[in-house]
Amino acid sequence: MKQSTTKSASLGRPSGRDSEKVRRDLLESARDHFLKRDFKAVSLREIASSAGVNGAMVNYYFGGKKGLYLAMVDELFESLDEKMRSLSDSSEFSIADFSHSYCLLLAENPWWPNFIVREILFSEGETKEEVLQRFSKMIAPKLLHAIGQEVEDGNYREGLNPELTLMSLMGMAIFPFLAAPMIERVFGMKIDESMANKLAEHNVALFMNGVVNQKQQVTEGTGS
Repeated sequence: MKQSTTKSASLGRPSGRDSEKVRRDLLESARDHFLKRDFKAVSLREIASSAGVNGAMVNYYFGGKKGLYLAMVDELFESLDEKMRSLSDSSEFSIADFSHSYCLLLAENPWWPNFIVREILFSEGETKEEVLQRFSKMIAPKLLHAIGQEVEDGNYREGLNPELTLMSLMGMAIFPFLAAPMIERVFGMKIDESMANKLAEHNVALFMNGVVNQKQQVTEGTGS
């Protein structure tokens, strides 16, 4: 009996590269399950089984199902933050930084937009609040500050509402990935890394300049 207990303990605590692999497998399994069903509908046993480990591993690495779920969410936010820092040459980052970073992140993680929409719009409880808190603490303040700073510096028009501006920017970035199947079918566009870069550049140009022909505006303004 004692020998069996020792064996179970050794199986429950991988070390070295095996440990990191178990952790990664659990995160990938969680993503696959949580993408298909909401938090309450997914069991810890299902996640562990798909990862090829026993359920104790979820508790060992993440403290339970909720910890695993939040680790999966944090990984995406941290990846976005890292991408934005790598594109900026200072402690600040621009709207262009965000557009490129976020579009690339979504291209690499096409499951994210639909997951967020479902979790934010249709789920309830602690997990929804945790996701909202993470966005409101990690991403939103930086973007609002960047927009406000551009207004203060005179680069954006006076009176521009930072919150509404952020909503418009997020909509431009997210919708193509959210509607990827329709876009690929209707326009024949593959939403991959190359398209993500083109989309980011387009969004920044559209965001900064709009769609009105500036020369036409000048001509109409002078009456010539």
